[in-house]
Amino acid sequence: MKHSEVILLYNYILRNNIELEYEVKQLQNNVRFRNIDVADCVELACAIQRLETFNEVTGHIRILLNLGGSNSR
Repeated sequence: MKHSEVILLYNYILRNNIELEYEVKQLQNNVRFRNIDVADCVELACAIQRLETFNEVTGHIRILLNLGGSNSR
């Protein structure tokens, strides 16, 4: 990959990871500070799953492209 393509890929990963983490934190705050229902719990579970899946897939992409290993924390 060209250096500029690697930069674009890392920017994509970082931007999306930040957005997904923010979504999870926002939904966690909703669960903590208000009366919740089943839909709130399902929405939080789905957001956590999206974040975990994104991190797993981008980690695999980085491994395949020899870009420094996995993205797991």
